[in-house]
Amino acid sequence: MKNDLFHSRSIQSKLLWVIIIFVCTPLLVFGYIWYERTTTAIQDNAVHASQQLLNQTKEYLSFYLADLKKATTPLLSSTSIQNYLKSNHTPDTRYEQYIETKRIQEEIFGQILNGRSDIFGLSLISKDGRQEHNYSQVKGFIDINEIKKRNIDLWNNHEQFESYELLDLSFYESTPILTIVQKIYDKNTYETIGLLVVDLHLNQIASILNEITDHHFNEVWLVNEDNTIVYHPLRNQLGQPFQADYTEENISFITQLDKQKTLLVRESLPHANWMIMASVPLEDAMTRLVTLRNFTILVGLILIGLAILFVGGFSFTLTYSLQHLQKLMREVASGKFPTEKPRPLALYQEDEISDLYNSFYSMTEKLSELIQQIRLSKLKEQELQIKTKEAELQAMQSQINPHFLYNTLEIINSYAIIEDQMDISRMTTSLADMFRYNVSNTKKVVSLEEELQHIKAYFQIQLERFEGLHVSIEVDESLTSHVLTPRLTLQPIIENAFSHGYEEHSLVPTFIGIYGKKVNHDYLLYLVDHGKGMVAETTEAYNYAFIHNTEPPEDYRTTKRIGLLNVHKRIHSELGFPYGLFIKKSNHSGTVIEIRLPLRMENTIKEA
Repeated sequence: MKNDLFHSRSIQSKLLWVIIIFVCTPLLVFGYIWYERTTTAIQDNAVHASQQLLNQTKEYLSFYLADLKKATTPLLSSTSIQNYLKSNHTPDTRYEQYIETKRIQEEIFGQILNGRSDIFGLSLISKDGRQEHNYSQVKGFIDINEIKKRNIDLWNNHEQFESYELLDLSFYESTPILTIVQKIYDKNTYETIGLLVVDLHLNQIASILNEITDHHFNEVWLVNEDNTIVYHPLRNQLGQPFQADYTEENISFITQLDKQKTLLVRESLPHANWMIMASVPLEDAMTRLVTLRNFTILVGLILIGLAILFVGGFSFTLTYSLQHLQKLMREVASGKFPTEKPRPLALYQEDEISDLYNSFYSMTEKLSELIQQIRLSKLKEQELQIKTKEAELQAMQSQINPHFLYNTLEIINSYAIIEDQMDISRMTTSLADMFRYNVSNTKKVVSLEEELQHIKAYFQIQLERFEGLHVSIEVDESLTSHVLTPRLTLQPIIENAFSHGYEEHSLVPTFIGIYGKKVNHDYLLYLVDHGKGMVAETTEAYNYAFIHNTEPPEDYRTTKRIGLLNVHKRIHSELGFPYGLFIKKSNHSGTVIEIRLPLRMENTIKEA
């Protein structure tokens, strides 16, 4: 059954299965095994590198503590210190006490404190309870009595200390301090005759721990023998117990912290039973090697992929041309003919497949031509039917006599006069005049006199609608018969004033003015309203379109101003340049439209 299924597949599917089974699968298995082994090796390498880094940090810290001890040890055997500690004499006067204190400050504290910002303060304690202090480098207040009390406790327990011992962390005025106690012996009897107490800031220790580990480890702890945190980057961790499951034998181990595999590494300090602990997410510790490994994998995959693409691509191109031709045939069968003529791949452009494509395209071209001819004949037939119906409709419309409408309006007017309804009579008469001008007048260009007669009839109707409307027409009637204008020039502009200047802004129409004057051989007509006009940008856009006889930008094209554009185009088309519209003013106080028209007279007329 499997063989039957395999044989039923296409050639391309068979090639694909061969590549998957015999090329991709072995590579994936080998790659998985190699990936797992390299991951283990990288992890071991990361652990070893972390151990080396922490060991180097331990050596630096040990050197720092040894250097501190080396700096203080010669002073303990000096004659001045020995004499001060063995002497039981207390200065009688304050001056003698000052001299003695100054000598101690210069001989002991001065040499130690010189150039060392890591020392918080120093104390010298004698067996008879005398103390000398120097906390001059402390910024802020410090209670010396608290220091003295601490020093007395240290002397009372000095037998428990080693000759050089690191004590626990303590706080002075919220400042964390690490205390070092060094015993001072009598050079003759080797009896303990005093203590040198050095209080250290944590800044130098922090610098040493962070200088090397900061770019590798996330957290670093300094833990004493009681498992108490002596140093940690976070202040709230100081003095807290260190909690981690580890054994004394393991210097490194991997644990789960915050849902993440974390590597913990530890090193012991030789000067005390203290430990340096450091943690780093295992993924971060392995980053560089993992990146290198992943880069190697990527390069290998790319090379393998290129090889597969080359071999597989060569195989698939054998079937691509036939598969593509099969797709084209299906499209033709569904009625979709190819607009372009894609050819087979360059590898097969001179073989039998190329000839097959040529024959196919020749066939589709002939089929397309035949279908196009049939389609054109059907379109012509439909077009003829539409024209026949339009002719019938026009014939029916032509049978309706326009005089029927005028006669009807005359009858309405007669009844209005009989009933003494003069308002209705005037409106009916004006409406009849408007219909007669619109329908009966077939001239494209008329005189301004005719246009004004028509617009006066229009105003008669509007004055009946708006009682507060004032209409002003001031033109030289002796010139209007000589001024040429396209028919129906004024009515669209005045209707714009009513619709968009007044009614659109909920304003009652109050004023419409028509003014004219002769300028050289032209006549300027101004249409004025007191409505709300256009914004400055729109005005500029339309004036530019009027002057250059172009369309305004798409953002300014609205149905509100289509009347202005149509009137301008008609004037420019019928009368030529420079005749047309221009918006002289348009703002919140009203709009002024200028219409330039030609003045054609046989005799020159002087301007009034």
